[in-house]
Amino acid sequence: MIDGENETGAAPLKPGDEAAPGTPGSGEDICPACSGTGRKGDAECSNCQGTGIVQEGIGGG
Repeated sequence: MIDGENETGAAPLKPGDEAAPGTPGSGEDICPACSGTGRKGDAECSNCQGTGIVQEGIGGG
């Protein structure tokens, strides 16, 4: 197992993620909590864990 991966070999989900990276029907988007900065005030954004990016479901229906 590579450092930062879980038992399935995928990167762990961040609190703002709706799906694991690479999941069909999902894609990267700018974190709505920090507007993509990775910061909220003087602290790291807890929604995206400082990346500024979350994984979200895309269209359909």
